[in-house]
Amino acid sequence: MYKFQEDVYMKSFNSGTWQVSNHISRSTNRKILMLCYYYPPLTDVGCKRSVALSKYFEKHGWEPFVLSVKNPDKSYCSLGDDSPPEGVRVEYTSSIINLYSFVSIADAVVRRIFGMLGIRLKVNYFYDFLCIPDHFWGWIPLTVMRGKKLISERNIQLIYVSCSPHSSAISGILLKKLTGRPLVIDYRDPYHLSSINKYRGLRRLFGRRIQNYFLRKADSVIVNNEETAKLYTEEYPIVKNKIFSVHNGFDLDFMPDNKLEKYKKFTITYTGNFYSKNIPPELVFDAISILDQEGKITADNFQFLFYGESPDEILEIGRKFGVEKYVSANSRIPYSDALQVLSRSHLQLLRIWKPMISTKLFEGIPLNIPFLATIPTGEVEAIIKEYSPSSLIVTTDSARDVANAISNAISMYEKHEVEDNHVEAYLESFSRENLTLKLMGIIEENVLIDEGISQ
Repeated sequence: MYKFQEDVYMKSFNSGTWQVSNHISRSTNRKILMLCYYYPPLTDVGCKRSVALSKYFEKHGWEPFVLSVKNPDKSYCSLGDDSPPEGVRVEYTSSIINLYSFVSIADAVVRRIFGMLGIRLKVNYFYDFLCIPDHFWGWIPLTVMRGKKLISERNIQLIYVSCSPHSSAISGILLKKLTGRPLVIDYRDPYHLSSINKYRGLRRLFGRRIQNYFLRKADSVIVNNEETAKLYTEEYPIVKNKIFSVHNGFDLDFMPDNKLEKYKKFTITYTGNFYSKNIPPELVFDAISILDQEGKITADNFQFLFYGESPDEILEIGRKFGVEKYVSANSRIPYSDALQVLSRSHLQLLRIWKPMISTKLFEGIPLNIPFLATIPTGEVEAIIKEYSPSSLIVTTDSARDVANAISNAISMYEKHEVEDNHVEAYLESFSRENLTLKLMGIIEENVLIDEGISQ
């Protein structure tokens, strides 16, 4: 079983413990209010964790009540026709204001005015002044009102908040004050960690105080990897005894039905956001250019597929390196279709910056395809090495190293030397169902019992 590190602040839950949690949850009908801005019909990647948790809470004997947003900010979020899991009760409350469009338009107008005066603004001051901790705080008032009523009517025992948006933590704290129920904050995305993000102005002035407030008021704090947990305990010692990591994992319900035939061309695929602002985007394209110049690939036997945000940006980078003939960049496609594309590919490109762990990591291993991972050393590297023996990991910023890795992968496929991923062992630790059971065990042993409301 995967184990990256063990510190005194981390409480381990192996597969045997999950079985205990399973037994506890089936004999204990917990009622949990889940505040999840990102939830169907929204289709953003932030929905996946909340959907899986609500589904498996319900399956294993808990009763989730989900509150999500009725009028999401369409200028920032992706709205689709996805439905909540069967059996999960969902209600939607309105945001009294969606700020993102306003601050974007106001900033554009001010920049144009100052631009005519020869002054270039580097900061969106409207965002810095109005969007603390973020631009979703219009969802707080009606959500708190409805949440309080639900807790009273349904005798709900626990409040769970999925962050981001981090302003949702304010809703959870207000509900805790109004009802006395314990609060679990789940940081899908870390908030105000100076070791990762560099803040400015009011965000720097107030952010740390807001974060300390959130951490003090939460009865338990969940993060989605162990490196993030370590960073939190180093920067905010107050959280030392109540922080736990629960990874994102993979939901087997989305596994493609059949083993699909590989593309005829050797194919490297990337899906989702390329995060070009956080990770330099050129490395892989530079490597493809090297292989092209050396005659090791041609347009007849090699392709790079992209499905996600800003495909024009990917095409432009391809043109910059003269490899556009290899690049097929497309808009985002449905999740099930993306998994089929990945299943037919030879390598899945994985790009991360610490302490982020991309959901792509958890998808690639059960799909039984190797990674081309251009990543820093650490937790993700350890997971790949344990469960995906034929993956190619490059921890340098060298295009030459990436080109060599691609060349080695092509050779492995030609010689039929690609080893299967260790899917069964991986799923023992990283199936979303088992991870939900892990979270249920954490809550039972560290939140509900401590609050004196264990049945």
